[in-house]
Amino acid sequence: MPEIISIPVIFDKSHLLTIGERLYSTSLDLIRELVSNAYDADATRVDIAISPREISVQDNGSGMDQRALLQYFTIVSQEKRVHPVSPRFQLKRIGEFGIGKFSVLSIAGEFIIETWQAETQFRARVVFDAARWSNEHENWSIPCEILPFNSAYSHGTRVTIRNIKKPLDPTNVVRHIRERLPIGREDFHIFVNGAEVAATTIPGKRFPV
Repeated sequence: MPEIISIPVIFDKSHLLTIGERLYSTSLDLIRELVSNAYDADATRVDIAISPREISVQDNGSGMDQRALLQYFTIVSQEKRVHPVSPRFQLKRIGEFGIGKFSVLSIAGEFIIETWQAETQFRARVVFDAARWSNEHENWSIPCEILPFNSAYSHGTRVTIRNIKKPLDPTNVVRHIRERLPIGREDFHIFVNGAEVAATTIPGKRFPV
């Protein structure tokens, strides 16, 4: 009988980074995806803080438990296709590929997720270090620290991007948000460096065409 051997299917990390870079060609696309995730998690408020070396995106959405965190780091997860509407407000989800987090490694040194959920009394912190993860070719795991739940927390998620190679202009972030995200909903508010992003209207009169 012929000898049967097993050949592993290997996916190089560098290819994953390249795909992430192409899908999220600019840092603005990544910000849009993070805000979209907040919207999909039934957040009513998203606060974006931008400084020359750091970006923070925090929401008051449903937060994540351990299962949801594992799902979050599943490459090209089918979660939003299987569940196309949000659980609380029944909104049509607008998030896309879910691999934008890997494109961060091309624009910044560190990607940190902090999430908390009162319903499950869960709170955790994930540190995604670009240099360490890229250099450990055989290890795909990312350390996750399970934190004691604090009653001062309710539910939400904060994503912090540190050691940014090219700073973002807050004005461009605001413009991109207005163009690409559902601005104007009474129950969904986005703030950039403390100022709310308002929908723009063009004055004039409508004519039938």
